[in-house]
This record gives sequence, structure tokens and C-alpha cells, in this order.
Amino acid sequence: MLFDEVIDKRYSERKYSSKIPDDESIEKLLEAARKAPIANGQYDMCRLTVVKDKNLMQDFVKEYQEKTGKSKDPLYQAPVFIIFSSSKDTSARFEDAGCVIENISLKATEMGLGSCYIRGSVNALGKDAAYIKSLNLDEGFYPVSGVIVGYPDGESSVREHDIGTNYIN
Repeated sequence: MLFDEVIDKRYSERKYSSKIPDDESIEKLLEAARKAPIANGQYDMCRLTVVKDKNLMQDFVKEYQEKTGKSKDPLYQAPVFIIFSSSKDTSARFEDAGCVIENISLKATEMGLGSCYIRGSVNALGKDAAYIKSLNLDEGFYPVSGVIVGYPDGESSVREHDIGTNYIN
């Protein structure tokens, strides 16, 4: 698929089939993630955790619902949740996460997978969330954002987007 086609087809998927991407597909997503730019080249301050364990994802959803009082599933029953963690204490952790997750999302689109950037619920739970203990992170690392991935259940919902633009000549 040409890059312009990937960009045109990229959208935030919120409805997934039960089919789970195979390990080879997940590795391709991780390869794309590893090629993302990281502030100051500090790749050693970043971690990725691939979660396919339904119980852990249900624990995340339950903890989010209890903490926020919301009933929605912030992971949309996706079969894979890739969490980006960092040991940075600057805003660069968010920029790093954005670059990594965008690479994963674009690669997922190329591969016919759906994806959705998950930041709000990760941040709502914070550094002391119970689910973090199950991630086996090195000391000093904590989740910043994530991306859910899986096969879309139905037709894509690509929408037109417009960002106001100023031109200065």
C-alpha cells in the first residue's frame, strides 16, 4: 500500500472482531514502533508492553470505570493493547509516545488492522493504578499512553478531517 493510501485509510477503530492478530503481525507493529523518533535518542527510557491477556485488559477497564464512574469500555474490546511506558519526567514522554503510537497505527492500517490511540484512560488511572503491577515494568517506568489493535468488525468509519491553516508568505 502506498503511503498516501495508508494516510487516507487511517482512522480510530472502536469496534473489533474477536480475531487476534498473530505474533508475526504484532512483531511488525513493534518494528514500526522502534523506528519512531524519541527525544534526545533516549530509547533506553522507553518500554513497550504487549497485552493480549483478556483478564488484565478487563482489570484495566474495571479500574477505569470505578475510578471515573463511566460505564464505557475504553479499550473497545480490542484483542491487543500495546502500552508505551517511560521513565522520563518531562513532557517529552508524551511526545515520544505520540511518535511511537502513530508509527504503530500507520503500520496497522497498512496491514489491514484497526487501531485507536488510548491516552485519556491511561492518564486517568495515573502512576499508582493497580493494573501497572501486572506489566512487569522496570523500576521508575510507568504507562504514558497506549494503542489498541485488532481486526475491524465491519466497515471502516474513515471521516474527513480539516485543520484550519494559516499561511504566512
